[in-house]
Amino acid sequence: MNIQFYAKNIELSARVKDYIQDKIGGLDKFNLNVTECKTDLSKDVRHQKGDIYRFEVNIKIADHKKLIRSAVESSDIMAAIDQVKDKLQRQISKIKDMSKNR
Repeated sequence: MNIQFYAKNIELSARVKDYIQDKIGGLDKFNLNVTECKTDLSKDVRHQKGDIYRFEVNIKIADHKKLIRSAVESSDIMAAIDQVKDKLQRQISKIKDMSKNR
């Protein structure tokens, strides 16, 4: 899966890129015809909460003509990536079930 990365207010390290590639790229096991996958990672500084990371993923699926989107805010980058992966996995399995029922 070809993943496009975008980062705002944060330097995207190789470790984080590899982690995203591993988690989001692991969704290939669903055998979907993914035409585009964009990730957006941003860091906000909030007065009382400290650093908040927002991770968003948009995936276009050609077979079902759908756009799957998931976004999470967390104080930990890796936790945000894991939560987005879980949300995407649920959405993809729901789409696969709907197509089987047709």
